[in-house]
Amino acid sequence: MQVTERQEQGATVVDLEGRFDFSSRREFKESMERLGEVGGRHIILNLEKVSFVDSSALGLLVVAHQNLKLKQGRISMVNPQTYVRQILELANVQKMIPVYPSLQDALAGTSAPAAAVTS
Repeated sequence: MQVTERQEQGATVVDLEGRFDFSSRREFKESMERLGEVGGRHIILNLEKVSFVDSSALGLLVVAHQNLKLKQGRISMVNPQTYVRQILELANVQKMIPVYPSLQDALAGTSAPAAAVTS
């Protein structure tokens, strides 16, 4: 999995690409730790190009959420592919980490998360 970071309107967008699974845990953890150290307050995970997530990825998302929450930060996710969104819903991840249909919605943080919208 490829992990790239960029700044958008006061938030850090982490673009993920490929399979988010056990073999990609190191890249994700390193990125989250680095962002936590520099004081990232709002991290938005762009899942648009993530084709697969497994249970270890779900665990990493929960741990990242908890770690950032302890530092008064938050994580959002945007634009997951249908399969990935279904896995997030089955695992109830969206109850902890909001899932938005677009980057602009996540930046605003005010519209209804995508998980609440039925397709």
